[in-house]
Amino acid sequence: MSSEQTFGQRLHKTLLLARIPASVLMGAAILLLARPTLISWMLGLAVVAIGEGLRIWASGHIHKSAEVTTTGPYAMCRHPLYLGHFLVATGFCISGDSLIAFIIVSISFFIIYMPTWKNEEQNLIQLFGDTYQEFMSVTPAMLPRWNSNVFNGSFSWAMVKQHREWKHAAALFGGMLLMVAIGIWHGSMAI
Repeated sequence: MSSEQTFGQRLHKTLLLARIPASVLMGAAILLLARPTLISWMLGLAVVAIGEGLRIWASGHIHKSAEVTTTGPYAMCRHPLYLGHFLVATGFCISGDSLIAFIIVSISFFIIYMPTWKNEEQNLIQLFGDTYQEFMSVTPAMLPRWNSNVFNGSFSWAMVKQHREWKHAAALFGGMLLMVAIGIWHGSMAI
């Protein structure tokens, strides 16, 4: 058995490592292309709030590496944290009133984050075996599908705190304030 990695394995590893720098670059693209108006900012804020709300809800349900979480938002899709992240990024693109930023972010998101969640799924299959494979067979990856188990399980603010989701929420608040400053700077946002 050869210890050399295939091109696909090397690419997969590179994309996994590129996750954080890519997020920074996506954020920079949004900010550089932003020309927010008051209306675009308010609409974007609503989408950011929905995305962060989903992330908080998911963080309050997941017990990482301890169980296959199938309640709360995990009843509707396997990766609600990534879905929330995508909604947050979309909200910033709406806020910045930039279709070009949305196209860049959407393409980049799926190129970078799809290998990440595929890798996580392989790790969960190794950890939980058939239980996780069954979950995968009945639960979509990102596009939510209604399931009454959203009301089962228990939400825990302690879990949200443990997952440090408050840091993410604080950064989003700062980002939305920065978007206002950009709008004022460019004269696109009359307050």
